Amino acid sequence: MSDILLWKQLKEGNKSALERIYSTYISSLLKYGRKFSRNDQVIEDCIQDLFIELWKNREGLGMTDSIQRYLLVALRRKVIRQMDKSKKRVSDTEPTELDFEVVIAVDQKLIDLELSAERAAQVKAAMENLSKRQKEVIYLKYVSGLDYEDIGEIMDLNYQSVRNLVSNALKKLKGILLPLVLVVLELDKIIF
Repeated sequence: MSDILLWKQLKEGNKSALERIYSTYISSLLKYGRKFSRNDQVIEDCIQDLFIELWKNREGLGMTDSIQRYLLVALRRKVIRQMDKSKKRVSDTEPTELDFEVVIAVDQKLIDLELSAERAAQVKAAMENLSKRQKEVIYLKYVSGLDYEDIGEIMDLNYQSVRNLVSNALKKLKGILLPLVLVVLELDKIIF
């Protein structure tokens, strides 16, 4: 079923549409929320509040062609507000740098690609050199598989800014990892 049709059913008061949306996206919402806070209770509360508000305000919801994008934007805002409240910080604007913890499932992806644990550690170390926004954009692009428009909406950036952020993050990773790869290749030539 398309996102447009499912969203329309939700707006019309179909509870099974809400349940389907929840069951489809709960996993990705939890994973994304945990990038901002390690407190699972806070994330689960924010997600619960999000779905309660969706149901209560269903008739007034605008249309969307991407439910995932809509939910990620809404969750991001809820988590940021909750974090601001918990820090007792009063702010009218969203902070420019968020605490975005990224532990991309590098281990599993690298195991799948049959790379060594040492290389996985090098990739993790390289990721630590990225800014929080770069980590978030890499997560959204390559782990969540979102396009630049969706990422822009989620992070409240324009299309070109998202592309630039991804490009700069990849250049930084390449700059860190490429010398390591070259050293390994040279060692292989010498040893073998």
